Amino acid sequence: MLENFMIVGHRGFRSQYPENTIPSFIAAMDYGLDSLEFDVHPTKDGKLVVTHDHTVERCSNGKGYVHDFLFDDIRKLDFGGWKDPKFAGTQIPTFEETLDAIFSKDPNYYILIELKEDDDNCTRQVYEICKKQNIFSHSLILSFHPRQLQLLKEWDPSIFIQCFPPRYLKCPVDENLYGPVFNKICLWTKEATNEEIEAYHKKNVVVDICAVDNEDELNKALTLNCDSITTNSPDVIYPLLRKLNLR
Repeated sequence: MLENFMIVGHRGFRSQYPENTIPSFIAAMDYGLDSLEFDVHPTKDGKLVVTHDHTVERCSNGKGYVHDFLFDDIRKLDFGGWKDPKFAGTQIPTFEETLDAIFSKDPNYYILIELKEDDDNCTRQVYEICKKQNIFSHSLILSFHPRQLQLLKEWDPSIFIQCFPPRYLKCPVDENLYGPVFNKICLWTKEATNEEIEAYHKKNVVVDICAVDNEDELNKALTLNCDSITTNSPDVIYPLLRKLNLR
């Protein structure tokens, strides 16, 4: 493990809180995570909301695709009660509400914004909001849609971009984009090797390992020269790291 590696809270404090919600993000920050990752979708009327899946079934009491909901209608759904009754009534947050909640607590906090859809308008909105709030110096944007990431780099070459290895993507991608356009990549913990990490490092690509949620996965990650780890379970990983004097 490289010195001073970053720990990313995947969708906030997912093991204890409803993922991709304000309570989850604030709890993760309070717990001491270095950074947060969250996911952005557009609604039917073009409002940016924070949730992972393309549909709302898993994390709410509704049914249907996020992009088929008007914002006022998706806002009526309960995005917390599925996790625990004490979170009942938690609303889906907008992208801007999420930024406000995080940066009102720590103006320089590091965030990872994932674009979940291959949608130029959504990407443009995310870009404009981030530019307006001047957060590119402490954020990155990631996606499984490399064309959207290329658009962002064209609009502003300074944006830090995270993609995934070609084998994780559903569309062909030019290997020469890794380094100049894609500045960071994510490898699944179970298959990551130091050989592949070193190959990306030689291209000046930063490497994240995901997910690291238990002792075995942490032990694997600690053998790798990765730059960050992403976890769904900070309540498991942080105590283990503290025992090793790594946090």
